[in-house]
Amino acid sequence: MTSTGQAIVDEGRYTVSRTVIIDATRDRVWQALTDPEHIAKWFGQRAVIDSLTVGARGVFSWDEHGDMPLEIIEVDEPDRFGYRWGQADDPDLIRGTDVRFALRELGGSTELTVVETGFDRVSNVESERRDALEGNRQGWNAELDELVAYLEAKAA
Repeated sequence: MTSTGQAIVDEGRYTVSRTVIIDATRDRVWQALTDPEHIAKWFGQRAVIDSLTVGARGVFSWDEHGDMPLEIIEVDEPDRFGYRWGQADDPDLIRGTDVRFALRELGGSTELTVVETGFDRVSNVESERRDALEGNRQGWNAELDELVAYLEAKAA
């Protein structure tokens, strides 16, 4: 793996972003991002997505964080995928954030960029917004490292 750095927080825009280069084809990365069987191997312990269409619902589950409901907001296979997700106590995702993945083929590798926006919806309290930004910055550092390890181990 070649990484272009750790996740970056833009407090003014309430965003977290990170780009990594993965030694895997774009199709394999796409499957790892969109297929619940693969998602559960690197992102939480369980994943359910009703269908891969805009408006479809699902849930990601972590033993330590609980269930995170989601709604698909973008599908442009194999280039872009996005969802809005939030907490279990917000099933309509009013306080949810938007996660968008962009995939770019680089020979046999893939450049993957994740951008999470909407932290201004998380809370009316600025310190809670900043805590959410920082928590998800740390989360994307860990989770994308797990995705890279999963895909690169699977290729070996």
